[in-house]
Amino acid sequence: MMKQMMAKQQWLGAIAIAVLLGGCQPAMGRLESPAVARPESDGVAADVAVARLAQLEADTTLTGTTRPYREVMLRSQVEGQVIQLGVDVGDRVQSGQLLAAVDPIVLKNAVFEAEAELAARRNEVIQAQAAVNRARTAVEEARLTLQQAESNARRFEALLRDGAVSAQAAEQARTTAQTARQVLRSREAEVVTAQQGVAVAQGRVQAQTALVQQARARLNQALLRSPLHGVVLERLTEVGNLLQPGGEVLRLGDIRQLKVVVEVSERELARLAPGQGAIVTFDAVPNRTYEGRITRISPAAAAARLIPVEVVIDNADERLGSGLLARVAFQGAKAPRLMIPQSALRGFEEGQLSSRQGSVFVVVGDRVREQQVTLGEWRQGQVEILRGLKAGDRYVVRSSRPLRDGDKIRPSIFSEG
Repeated sequence: MMKQMMAKQQWLGAIAIAVLLGGCQPAMGRLESPAVARPESDGVAADVAVARLAQLEADTTLTGTTRPYREVMLRSQVEGQVIQLGVDVGDRVQSGQLLAAVDPIVLKNAVFEAEAELAARRNEVIQAQAAVNRARTAVEEARLTLQQAESNARRFEALLRDGAVSAQAAEQARTTAQTARQVLRSREAEVVTAQQGVAVAQGRVQAQTALVQQARARLNQALLRSPLHGVVLERLTEVGNLLQPGGEVLRLGDIRQLKVVVEVSERELARLAPGQGAIVTFDAVPNRTYEGRITRISPAAAAARLIPVEVVIDNADERLGSGLLARVAFQGAKAPRLMIPQSALRGFEEGQLSSRQGSVFVVVGDRVREQQVTLGEWRQGQVEILRGLKAGDRYVVRSSRPLRDGDKIRPSIFSEG
C-alpha cells in the first residue's frame, strides 16, 4: 500500500513538471530580442543619439593650503642685542606698531659724535664768513687809500705845471697811487678766496648733516615696527639674542585676504583665465563657502606637468588663518559645450583611445560614416568634442556588434531623432 502511494505521488509530480515546461516555452519565445530575430540584411541594431550642447559641470575639487595675501619677514637692519620683543605667534599687529627693539647704546654714541662733528663744521663756516667780512673791510680801506693817492697825484701834477713842486715829487705821488691800486686788487682777490672758503665750509656742513641724519636713522632702526596690518606667523628670535644686520626677528602676514595655490592639469588650464571665479570651502569652517577669483596663472609648470594657479579670497573678519586646507572648485565657462557619452567613441571599450583624438560613427541616412574627432575634457562618463562633430549630428552610441565604415544600421527603440 505504501509503495502504491509513493508511485502515485511520483506520477503526479511528473505531470506537473510537464505542464510547467509546456507553459514556459511560449514565454521564452516572447523574450527573444526582435533585433536577433530579424535578419541581418535589415541593418545592425544600434542606439542613435543627437549631438547637443550641454553645460560642463566641474566634478573635481582641487586642494591647496591658505597663505597670507602679503607676507613680510621683519629683519634687523642694525647689529645689537634684542632688548624687547612684545608679540608672539598669533598676535594681531597694526601698521607702525612697535614690535621689537635692539640695544641702541652704540647707535646713540654714533649720533652724538656726528652731531659734535656737525657743530665743528658749522663753526668753520662762521670763521670763514668772518674772514670774508675782514677781507671786505680791507677792500674798503684800500679803496679809500687809492682815492687819496689818486687825488694827491692829480694835485702834484697841477703843482708841477705851475713849478711849485719838483718832477721827482710828482712822480712819487703817481707811484703811490699805482701802488694803492694794486693793493685794492689784492684785497678784492682775498674777498673771493674767503668766499670760496665759506662755500667749502658750508659743503662740509651739508655732508656732516647727512651723516647725522644717517646716524639718527640707524638709531631709529633699532626700533622694529610692523610694516602692515596682520598677524604674527612666526617668532624667530628671543630677548637677549645678538642680531646681525639682516637677522630674522618675526614673520608677519596680512590675512584680510588669503591666497590658495592649486595645481591644475593641462586640460583644465585651457578653461581658466585670470579673474575667473572659484568656490572655496574649508573643513575648519563647515557649512560656509567663500567666493574667490584667479589672480595669477604660473607661466611654468611644476612637477608632473601641473600648473600652479593662485586663487584669492576675502577674509575681512580674519576668521581663517594661514596653513588651512582649502578645497577649490573653479566655476565653469558660461558657453555650453558639445558633449557625448564616452561609449560612443570607437575603441573606448578596448582602451585604444588617445587623450586628444578619437572617432565616432555618424549616421547618414540608414548607414554610418566613421568621423575623426578632437577630444576635450572628460567628466562623469561624458567627453567634450572640440572638432569633427557639430550640434544636431546623429551618431551611434552603441551597437549590437562592432561597426565598420559604411555599415547599414537599424535604430533601436532607445534612439533619438
